[in-house]
Amino acid sequence: MFERFTRQARTTVVGAQVEARRLGHDWIGTEHLLIAVLRRPDEPGAATLARLGVDAEAARAAVERLTDRSGDGIGEEDAEALRALGIDLEEVRRRAEKAFGPGALDRTPEPPRERRGLRSVLPFRRGGRDRRRDQGHIPFTPRAKKALELSLREALALKDGHVGCEHVVLGLLRSDDRVTGDLFARLGLEPEAVRSQVIADLRRAA
Repeated sequence: MFERFTRQARTTVVGAQVEARRLGHDWIGTEHLLIAVLRRPDEPGAATLARLGVDAEAARAAVERLTDRSGDGIGEEDAEALRALGIDLEEVRRRAEKAFGPGALDRTPEPPRERRGLRSVLPFRRGGRDRRRDQGHIPFTPRAKKALELSLREALALKDGHVGCEHVVLGLLRSDDRVTGDLFARLGLEPEAVRSQVIADLRRAA
């Protein structure tokens, strides 16, 4: 599939991995793809979002609020699955802090004295997740893979011989998962309306 992607679109996909690492995440989701494409505000599709007042920093801030709201260090995919089961992590946190004090879920047990040296060289974030993910493969979530597949479908539907940043944006706007929907809502975007504006901008530029 990626042989159809333009250099700019491929750079966006690679950039999503960079954004995931910057946020300390061990997954690449639609949220990281969106931030990465917004790092190229002059590209078609991203330019439309920029005109609507959405930039990479606003998206990054929205992602941080979405993924850190539980403060428990689990991945967003897991949080999403728990919400589907009716488990509200924010409510769990609220009750824990009421019973044990603010930040109760953020504290990790003090390691045994003989292991302090090891602890000092292994940097951990809240919830025990290793912040140093500078190397190694970070997997794409199913929703990110679906968004990229939708990007290809958008290119085919528009009879374009390539997949560019504009198609990545259109693929993201067609995503129907809860995480992406929550992200667009936080950014004040209505996907269908934005999609129409992206296509209109592409037609004007043609």
